Amino acid sequence: MAENLWVAGFDHPGAGWHQLDVRAEDGPERVAQEIADRGGDLNHLYAEAVLPELKLIRQGAVERGAAPVVVFVPDVPAESRPLVPITAFVAPWGGPPPDGGPASVAALARVPRDYRLREPLIGEIDLPAGPALRVHELVREEPTEDGRRLLMEYVSYYVFPPGLTDGPVEMTVSWSSPAIGAEMAGTADEIAASLTVSPAAETLPAEALFGKAGAE
Repeated sequence: MAENLWVAGFDHPGAGWHQLDVRAEDGPERVAQEIADRGGDLNHLYAEAVLPELKLIRQGAVERGAAPVVVFVPDVPAESRPLVPITAFVAPWGGPPPDGGPASVAALARVPRDYRLREPLIGEIDLPAGPALRVHELVREEPTEDGRRLLMEYVSYYVFPPGLTDGPVEMTVSWSSPAIGAEMAGTADEIAASLTVSPAAETLPAEALFGKAGAE
């Protein structure tokens, strides 16, 4: 994983939410163990079933240079996958820094995409971490192994922290149940409002950052 010039942290709800240490190869196993530690045979089976999804989430995060990553695993498993229905992460901008701040990102976000089920909701907002563009999308994912195409909602915040010159920082919260869309959109806004971004040289050691949802 490439090193970022900054480190991020954010608050998240408590029960059911787990920090996924994407820099550790056994990060998924650690989260699975936390699920098993809830007690009972069911949670041991639950942990085994959720582990492949946690590994895929970590793999995607490593490829994007994302950290921190937080996942929600409910007390009662869903009847079908995904068993990890909600994720939140922070990642670097994936290309040359855009010119013009949030407005320049808005132009890119408005480009039509075949996978979207509706026009995205796009708006400029001010966050404590800096000015940002908020993009709320409802999309149809690629087919799963069993042929299903899941509906996913994403709220992404492209944040321009003061003094950061290598492009915006992306924070995305996603969930797999449109039925909870309104509630989750509010939760996503609360998480984004807690986002902090600091130069890497000014951050605390990794063990001090975890607990808020901080990146190493």
